[in-house]
Amino acid sequence: MRTPLFKKIKEFIIKKINDNIYKEGEKIPTEKELVKMFNTSRPTVNKAISELVIEGYVQRFPRSGTFVKKQIAQSSILDLKNIADEINSRGNVYSNELILLEEIKADENIALILNVVKDQKIFISKMVHKENDVPVRFDIRYIKPSLVPNYLKQDFINITPNEYLQKVCPVQKVNNTIEAILVNEKIQKILDIKENEPCLLISRLVYSYEEIATYSKLYYPSSRYKLNSLWENSNSSFI
Repeated sequence: MRTPLFKKIKEFIIKKINDNIYKEGEKIPTEKELVKMFNTSRPTVNKAISELVIEGYVQRFPRSGTFVKKQIAQSSILDLKNIADEINSRGNVYSNELILLEEIKADENIALILNVVKDQKIFISKMVHKENDVPVRFDIRYIKPSLVPNYLKQDFINITPNEYLQKVCPVQKVNNTIEAILVNEKIQKILDIKENEPCLLISRLVYSYEEIATYSKLYYPSSRYKLNSLWENSNSSFI
């Protein structure tokens, strides 16, 4: 099936934005210029621009034109992409800060979630991920040592916990729960956000070898991230 021309125009503009050719705050070509570039009609170009406005790539100003909007980073909720790869793919610089990496005793709540006995020894890590030195996610991970015995020995400056876990623990199932919350003062400071800014919290259970391997709490500042998912049906009609 041929791609409609308005979608090609959208893809062209999005690529220019992602490649930093059309920079934030800068004006993109006018509809008249795009009509000439793609040898098409004004309504076709208008449809492409309108969808870009809806999707948050650009914004229109009467009599002034269409400008690239400040982009908020996107992260998929339905897969286990490495955040370092996501950030690098946008042409930005990834860094992290390891706040905690140690062995603890599972309290009653965590023991119930990981399906272990209370006070059993487990691993915990806390890390903040940064994009161009700006905090974009804070992770708290609880790890079952029987499945990941060498977790505490890793250098998480050069490899993210997620990347390491996927190497040593084949993923069988992932259970995500998403909610909007206000976080405590400690997490506000870690993420460098104000007390009234909500975060999106993903509580994630990852299963491996027929049991729960990790339980993670991932905090995203709402002003710096938007979560997305994509599902495509290979069939041409609904059943």
